[in-house]
Amino acid sequence: MNTGRSFSFAFLLAVALGGSSSQGVNAPKGPVAAYILLEGSYLVDDCPICARPTILQPMGGTFKLVRVDQNPLFTLYEVRDVSFVAGNLTNWYYKVTGSGSYQVGGEVAYLQTMTLQAEINNGYTNKLCYFTNNNQSIDRPWPMIHADLLQTNGTLAQVYELNIVAAPVREIWFSTTAGFTSGNWQSPSNHISPGDLISSAGRVVKRNTDLTRNLGLMPIAPDVGLDAVDIATGGEILFSINQSVFSETLGPIQHGDLLSNRGRIVKRNQQLMSAFGLPSTNSDLGLDAVQTLADGSILFSITTNVFSPKTGTLLSRGDVLSDQGVVFRTHQQLLARFHPSQTNQDFGLDALYVWPSGEIWFSTEDGFQDAGLGAVLSGDLLSDQGYRVFGNKELVSDFAPKETNADFGLDALFVVTDFAAPTAPPRLLGASVQRNNGGLAVQWQGQGRVFQLERATAVGGPYLPVSQIMPDSTFTDPLASQPQFFYRLRQW
Repeated sequence: MNTGRSFSFAFLLAVALGGSSSQGVNAPKGPVAAYILLEGSYLVDDCPICARPTILQPMGGTFKLVRVDQNPLFTLYEVRDVSFVAGNLTNWYYKVTGSGSYQVGGEVAYLQTMTLQAEINNGYTNKLCYFTNNNQSIDRPWPMIHADLLQTNGTLAQVYELNIVAAPVREIWFSTTAGFTSGNWQSPSNHISPGDLISSAGRVVKRNTDLTRNLGLMPIAPDVGLDAVDIATGGEILFSINQSVFSETLGPIQHGDLLSNRGRIVKRNQQLMSAFGLPSTNSDLGLDAVQTLADGSILFSITTNVFSPKTGTLLSRGDVLSDQGVVFRTHQQLLARFHPSQTNQDFGLDALYVWPSGEIWFSTEDGFQDAGLGAVLSGDLLSDQGYRVFGNKELVSDFAPKETNADFGLDALFVVTDFAAPTAPPRLLGASVQRNNGGLAVQWQGQGRVFQLERATAVGGPYLPVSQIMPDSTFTDPLASQPQFFYRLRQW
């Protein structure tokens, strides 16, 4: 290959992580599983002999989990790169850094043990603290982690406690029902549309025009919304829009049709509903949430209630339906562990993600008042285990919205996690130098849903991300000045 420049490059391959557990999900087979703290995590700063009030601060941050040993009874992980922040700069503010171990399993009961060696900087002192959990019971399905850690080397003057609520999440991709303006970059590119697919990391994954570009909409629609999203193998984006439009190539497109960013109708709304034995009709029942499972079945929600002759029940806008003609979960089952003040109320279903363990993350179309959580907004991300994963403001916080809306809504959902990786490795196809800018365009093919290209100047690394996590199959590296590059590709 004549590159026209004095450098060489090589391709390596790295497969993104899978997950493990003796509960039926495989242990991580890659080097790192990234975790993020969820709502409900907090730090406690107490003084047993003081009269001062106990300080309790919400805590956020990340850590990494690495499997180091596994036998028929136990799986042992190393906890790396703990980076937590509790409180805020205008009040008490704590930084927690460190490492430790995490073990799950047992001969009689399934138990967990977590230990941490962490430095806690409260702005005045920086203390080395040791933590472990006295209560070893598990109350959340793997790979979720909930552990209350108590400091073992505390003093009568100060002792810390860390409540860890975590999930293996790299990014959450979603759309909002209301647009907003990001304070992180300049107009007009800082406007976030309800039709854009965005990331909890504070970036736009795909603009609405990127999603609809190949659908043959003439004239080109400025924004047709984004009601549901899923990422199929190879990075194909499946989605629905919030209005009916006409395509020059596909004909009428309904709000309830499942579409592809590659310019095809994956399934008409009537095809999704056909197994429920509805009377012959052309009615569009809408499509507000969607996920394709490993067996090829499609889970989804509708926007209009309808009676199913096959099931003999009313299919609700809050139910999780399957294109196989079964109700995967009713709206009552989704909310069974919540305590809304309005009982027997259907709050709808706007977004959906089913974990390999069976745990379901979702958002409701309507907000409600909960006896335990208080106000639950339509833009909050919930779990069918009865907890709030993230509030809406936390989901969009990295965009620094200029608007003061209490709730921007949550219409579409996809989770990038190390515990949902494909088994087949991706394949790098080659690279070519771009004459216009001298960048190197790297292409690949894989069964992953999303990908990230990494680069190093030596074969042994260290490898650092060149691209964002993305559903694309090519990326142009602008190239640094080093004479030699090695690339590896991760997929999820």
